[in-house]
Order: sequence, then C-alpha cells, then structure tokens
Amino acid sequence: MILGIPELDEAHHLLFMRLDTVAAAVEARLLGAAQIAFAEFEEVNEQHFLFEETLFTKAGDHEDERHRATHYETRRIANNLKEALCDKGDFVAAAKILDFLIPDLIIHLHQADASLARALQVSSVSA
Repeated sequence: MILGIPELDEAHHLLFMRLDTVAAAVEARLLGAAQIAFAEFEEVNEQHFLFEETLFTKAGDHEDERHRATHYETRRIANNLKEALCDKGDFVAAAKILDFLIPDLIIHLHQADASLARALQVSSVSA
C-alpha cells in the first residue's frame, strides 16, 4: 500500500522485505539464516516505529496513543518471534507467530499508518 509519504513508503517496503526474508528462512528451516534475518527485521522495525513516533507531533489530528499502542503490541509479538527463533530454535512456534505477525503488520499499515499519512497530508507536513 502506497501512503503518499515517500519516507514512510520506503520504510514500509524495507520492513516487509525483511519480514519476508524471516518467513522464507523459517519455511526453509534454516535456523542461522532465520536468526540473522530476524535481527535485521528487528532493527528496521524499531527504527521505523521510532521514525513514525517522531511524526506524531507533526501530524496534528492523529491518534498518537492508539498508534503507539499498536507499536507496543507489534514489539511484543516480535519479541515472541525472537524467543522462538533465537532462544528456542522452534520453527513451528515461529511459523505460527509469523502467521499472526504478517497480517497484523498489514492491518497496521492500512489503519494506523494510513491515518498518520492522512494527518500529515492534512497538516501539509512531509516526513
């Protein structure tokens, strides 16, 4: 989904590329690759969330706390994935978590991030 804020669109593209890499490594049952891919996803995800949160003050009419709560929930799910992959090497648990995390991030993009982009556009502020 293209939101019309180039910095957000690029960040989302990178975020989903990293998550797809994690999913592919889990599906192939390549533990080392999955762990590396997860570390890369985790870094990009955290940078992205922090970037979005800096935009909240520029966005004017935006549900900052609700959006921040979705970030918290996604971080919690990602931590569960990290535990499954990095602590336990559990591909079954990791696959189940990914089955939830991927659609959750897509919903986040279509709801919270789209709302942020609209608020930024109304405020005529670029990222």
